[in-house]
Amino acid sequence: MAGTHETDTQTGAESTESLPVVETGERHALGRQSLPSLWHNREFTIVLLGQGVSAFGDAVNVTALPLLVVLLTGSGTQMGVVGVLQTVPHLVLGLPAGALADRWDRRKVMLGCDLGRALLTALIPVSFWAGVPTMPVVYAVTAPIGALTVLFLAAYTAVVPALVGRRQLGQANSYFQALASMGFVLGPGIAGVLVGWIGPGPTLALDALTFAVSATTLGLIRRPLRAEAAPRGGSLWREVGAGLAYIWHNRVLRASIAFWSFVSVAIAPIVPVLTYYVTQDLRLSASSLGIVISGWGGGSLLGSLLAARVTRGRLGLMMLCGNVATGTLIFLHAFLSSVPAMAAATAGIGIMDAVVLVSYLTLRSSTTPDSLLGRVSSSARMLSFGLAPVGMLVGGVLLDAIGGARTLMLIGAVVVLISPLFAFSGSLRGARGEG
Repeated sequence: MAGTHETDTQTGAESTESLPVVETGERHALGRQSLPSLWHNREFTIVLLGQGVSAFGDAVNVTALPLLVVLLTGSGTQMGVVGVLQTVPHLVLGLPAGALADRWDRRKVMLGCDLGRALLTALIPVSFWAGVPTMPVVYAVTAPIGALTVLFLAAYTAVVPALVGRRQLGQANSYFQALASMGFVLGPGIAGVLVGWIGPGPTLALDALTFAVSATTLGLIRRPLRAEAAPRGGSLWREVGAGLAYIWHNRVLRASIAFWSFVSVAIAPIVPVLTYYVTQDLRLSASSLGIVISGWGGGSLLGSLLAARVTRGRLGLMMLCGNVATGTLIFLHAFLSSVPAMAAATAGIGIMDAVVLVSYLTLRSSTTPDSLLGRVSSSARMLSFGLAPVGMLVGGVLLDAIGGARTLMLIGAVVVLISPLFAFSGSLRGARGEG
């Protein structure tokens, strides 16, 4: 499950590309002993704290929002529609968002997006408390929240190099990924308890609060975080074209982005499907669902730590093999019914999904210069997130047609089959990372 930072929402899918991962492919001969500690970097620690809190809010949202929809409507199709509204802004706005983030002060972009998302998310619990029908509010705010998320991610992708420098990006990457994964360890379980206690609508107030905390931390940074040699004026679409051309002419980028886009579409409905399977097919409680999804977060945390050791050398092969393991575990999940077994399965899925994701991000960034990071990354997310509504909608329809267990089996089978398809690409199969 990739979190909503780079995921999606796969626990909110690029889930995790939905978890915040700062990308780097560079390795340097100098040891870390010659570098100052990141913990002495005030601005880095401020952003790290804010994004850790925000990742926790994402995990709460990933659990509470599908539960809210299914409790209000009882429909898998309606969950699919909400998922489409969450992800379609990536398809519509992904390209211009990357170019705008390369033009503007990224700190101000992130701050404004967080404030907007806090206000819009808060309207859901407010509607509940005010006695206003909640589903129309959910439909009204979901797409605007998604649009602000697209712009936030475009700025976030390239902001950390300005905070820590290129030589410490790898270390910063591990800290962000670990904190994001920790959010998905704690968030779903807490959300499950709160949903059982106060209901899913009021629980989303916690998500709104985390956006406000993130905005507050960004407000503590005073200097601008504009890209070096940022484009000023000129044609926005010409700048977009430069990013697309770079992707098209690089065979490794082209193959890896296509691979992850197919995986993202296939895995996009996984959280709604798990929600339906646990709460409707098995008739288990919201707290049980929280435990199951927390297993994914715990696995993602372990996977992100493992990735620092194993994502070396042939990253393309790591992506292909790890994806087969992910799909196999999703398929087997359909045969489980006890909460501990399901939590163990989702932990395994989280481990392998994190390894594949970090391999992909490292490979993607290793051939992308700083001046194009916002545009290349945003273009890649446009495909992986923007096409995810197809998977979300199909997943919702399948839930109503064949139920949760068979839908899980079908998702797992499709994910497995993607790897042999892309194994025919020599560029991806032989793609290597540095170091």
